[in-house]
Amino acid sequence: MAGKRTPRYAGATAATLSVFLLGTSACAGTEPQRDTRPDEISSKAVAGVRTASSVRVRMEQTGSEAMTIDLTMDRRGRCAGRITFTDGTADVIKIGETFWLKPDARFWKTQLGARAEVAPAFRNRYLRGDAEHEQLRGMAVLCDLGGIHRTLAEEVGKGPFVWGKPVTLEGERAETVSDRAGSVMISMAGGRGTPGPGTSGPVRFVQRNKDRDTVTTTFTDWNQPVRAKVPAPGTSIDLSQLS
Repeated sequence: MAGKRTPRYAGATAATLSVFLLGTSACAGTEPQRDTRPDEISSKAVAGVRTASSVRVRMEQTGSEAMTIDLTMDRRGRCAGRITFTDGTADVIKIGETFWLKPDARFWKTQLGARAEVAPAFRNRYLRGDAEHEQLRGMAVLCDLGGIHRTLAEEVGKGPFVWGKPVTLEGERAETVSDRAGSVMISMAGGRGTPGPGTSGPVRFVQRNKDRDTVTTTFTDWNQPVRAKVPAPGTSIDLSQLS
């Protein structure tokens, strides 16, 4: 079932982790002033996620478990968006500890088999249950902003860092730092939007494992309302009522 499809970035060890952060210390098109230490960039990247009240998270994973997500989530347990696999798409909603999952027809066909027919009661409807339900928690964890921050703190907050070559990120010049082994890179350019540590522009994390599979995660739309609404009556099925 789909509940087992959890992206590697949520807990797996990555051989390479790249972090791209659009901050506020530089202006596009000018030579940024290096008035901070390289190690501080990592701290700002993690702090941006830690202090955000809400954020949009877009993730793309390649390899045998390829998938993409586009979710908006906040600290109050509200989350909404879409998860796409090679074998189908599912819309998701989370409000508090309740999670809704709405697979499309292709997703159901892959799960049940090409010759199987989806029962009419399940077509175009959400599956509803507790976020810890065994069939849902693998996806519900993607809506855990606190858990995402803890993962970043473990995998990013290491150094020491040295200055690297500038890159162009989101159309802007970005200063880059990396650890001495080259396994972590962090780039920062002039950002726009709500002021705050790491929350004035997009933040992007790229993980690469030994098989060269990657997980690219981009954070945008900081501290904006999350439009998660309970599905209309009659459009969801309670998993606890199924045998």
